[in-house]
Amino acid sequence: MKRAPLKRGTKGLKRTPLARGESRLSRTTPIRQQSTRRQRENRERRAMVRTLWPDMQPGCVVLDCGRLADDVHEPLTRARGGSITDPANAQPVCRPHHDEITFTEPAWAYEQGLLVHSWDARKEAS
Repeated sequence: MKRAPLKRGTKGLKRTPLARGESRLSRTTPIRQQSTRRQRENRERRAMVRTLWPDMQPGCVVLDCGRLADDVHEPLTRARGGSITDPANAQPVCRPHHDEITFTEPAWAYEQGLLVHSWDARKEAS
């Protein structure tokens, strides 16, 4: 198939209904950032953190770390069947250690109990 060359001065853009600005394709209601269930879980989590550590910012639970905790880490993640609102599944950690534990999953985190395999959690529950 032979194509016709573009005329000088044209940009070669296709004028679709969205590019023309037709309003019939635009949304009238904005998309919600979080589901109502996730909003409820986040409220419960904030309340849980305030009851666990009401007056002070706790220190990082990683051995030989002297920093104050920035985050609350869940050893058993939601993807593995954990809950973010369970006080037994919450440990305060500093941001550098939280990033390391979350993204690289080092062996020492499993040894210290900062990460739990889903099959280990099932053994403890039964």
